[in-house]
Amino acid sequence: MKTRSLLLCLVLTVASAGAGCTIITPPSPDGGMTKKIYIPVPFPVRPDALPQPPPLTASVLFVADLARSSVNLSNQYAGIMTGLLSYLSSRGLSIANMGLISTYGDQFGPRLLLGRSGSNQSPPSSLALLGLLATGADGGLNNYQSLLPLIAPTLANIDDADIPLALQLLAGSGNFDGDGQYGEAQNLIGFGQGLNSFALPPQYGGIDRSAFFDSPHDLFIVVYLQPLARRCALPSDACNVNGRSPTDIFLDTDGSGGVTWLQFTNGSISPSQVVQVAIATPEGESQTDFETACKAVTGFPLNVLDDIGPSPNAYFTPLMAALNAANPGTGQSADFCQLIGSMPGPAIQKLGASVATLATSH
Repeated sequence: MKTRSLLLCLVLTVASAGAGCTIITPPSPDGGMTKKIYIPVPFPVRPDALPQPPPLTASVLFVADLARSSVNLSNQYAGIMTGLLSYLSSRGLSIANMGLISTYGDQFGPRLLLGRSGSNQSPPSSLALLGLLATGADGGLNNYQSLLPLIAPTLANIDDADIPLALQLLAGSGNFDGDGQYGEAQNLIGFGQGLNSFALPPQYGGIDRSAFFDSPHDLFIVVYLQPLARRCALPSDACNVNGRSPTDIFLDTDGSGGVTWLQFTNGSISPSQVVQVAIATPEGESQTDFETACKAVTGFPLNVLDDIGPSPNAYFTPLMAALNAANPGTGQSADFCQLIGSMPGPAIQKLGASVATLATSH
């Protein structure tokens, strides 16, 4: 009887999420006193009551070819950017900050051209940039350089709806054609090495890059947007940065195992946490084959064919291979044409899933 009472007590306690129960035993045959026995039972811990792990976070840096011909690609660039960011977020990867630099620098050197940080307040209302441009035009400000003091705060906290206009303005300025430049990685590496330095004044396009990228997160994602021919082949002297191959620079580490080309103000990040994503046109493909493949993409905008093209120089192909050989998964690629058709979802999901999977392994 005592055993049955004990089992029943335990069952009832667990079912009611109690902390224990009391068993009253009947008098013994010899007339002894009734005894009360208190049985403590641990409070059951449900799996859904466990504290949730902190969300994985990432910094995303877009490196876009902003030659004047890319004015016609501003909507396509913006679509890729917002689509990829949205998909990564849907996979549980929190975007701590997002920024964009040009593939080729101008006379002011590496600098952040637009961005958004999770620590900022909500971006201004949609199309705020359009209103500022109209105000600037009324005041006689009609070019990118003269408009910068007015629009820099908006560029530093960009709304998705303003990204196409901002990209159009940047490309249309002609500042980022990269005349006489042949190193594909020079501006990117210079930017990374200067993360802990002061930004340029607003009149020169200064957005505080150290405030955007002051500390490393779970991932640092570099996304290239390159629809034009690469200007150098890897490996070649033309691609070297300060006499060194970009591959060697990207993989170089310090005594603590952190990459040396990303000079954060606080902390460092290992090469296995830096993923580079090349969204580019094919390398080593003929113009005819390139156009045929692009036209086969559902909803491909035929009007941009004059603004994009394959690359006779192989840069991303060997770079991604070298990154993956050193740290599997850190070099990802996607076809530019596949991502600018009317149904880019599957291509973005395939690319984003690979990046998100890498995040969960850290």
